[in-house]
Amino acid sequence: MLNKNIFYYCLFFLTLFLTSSGLYSQNRKSYFDCPCPQIIAHQGSSLELPPNTVEAFELALNQGADIIELDIWLTKDEEWVVVHDENLLKITGINKNVGELTLLEINSLDAGYGFYKNNTERTSLIAKQYKIPSLEKIFKNFSDERINIEIKDSNLRGLVSLIDLINENKMSDNILIVSSHYNIIKKFRKMTAYQIITAASRSDIIGMMYWSWLPLYEHKFDAFQLPFYSKTLEKYNMNHASWLKDKQEKQLEVHYYTLDDTTDIKQAILIGANGIITNKPRVVYDILKNLGMR
Repeated sequence: MLNKNIFYYCLFFLTLFLTSSGLYSQNRKSYFDCPCPQIIAHQGSSLELPPNTVEAFELALNQGADIIELDIWLTKDEEWVVVHDENLLKITGINKNVGELTLLEINSLDAGYGFYKNNTERTSLIAKQYKIPSLEKIFKNFSDERINIEIKDSNLRGLVSLIDLINENKMSDNILIVSSHYNIIKKFRKMTAYQIITAASRSDIIGMMYWSWLPLYEHKFDAFQLPFYSKTLEKYNMNHASWLKDKQEKQLEVHYYTLDDTTDIKQAILIGANGIITNKPRVVYDILKNLGMR
């Protein structure tokens, strides 16, 4: 009997801790406002212009995207820049990591080098050198837009400057943060008192599977961003309508990536996805328009 009482006491204090620790704000939904599903432009219109550039983001928004998605790394002088790879060889032709260069040095590189090298039919369209933008430039250029930010860098030291940058530009309600590094997303949530929405990391999803049976369990995230073609998703029915409905009833959004095929885009729409992450925002927009959803 004593052991049983200890168990219930532990369960009580655990659930009390979970509910009093400032977990995510389920009631703040402005970022997720419809039209739905949202079109989330992966690195902008990244098949038509060099990815993660101002020009690619502008084109995506002009093609009907609701949200622009981008990736960030920290430079040598601790500035956040928008680029997908840590090593810049494939993107710029320069075999250096982002963290080895200053913002000024990165600004001198050609962000279109790899794009046009791999798309030779587009080389005649080059009229300018594309730049790797700073996150600050993105905030200033797209201050009224919603932005999906993936923190690629695993170094915790940059979070203070990132949060300062968000606050200085009054972007806290315009962004969703995601990172595959659990230590990064966990620290970010605590430093912002869970006041900026985030997507689930792999560790969050595993934790949900093990702990969601607790009576007062609450998620520490606001959205799932899941690979549509994953065998793991299929195994756990995470790309089925019933799974989506259950999570949406818990005020969680479900976004799938990276969908460019027309049939798969329609399937994601059919099962009720809240967001479609795509390299082809124009294609998704046209499909939604034909379905009367735009």
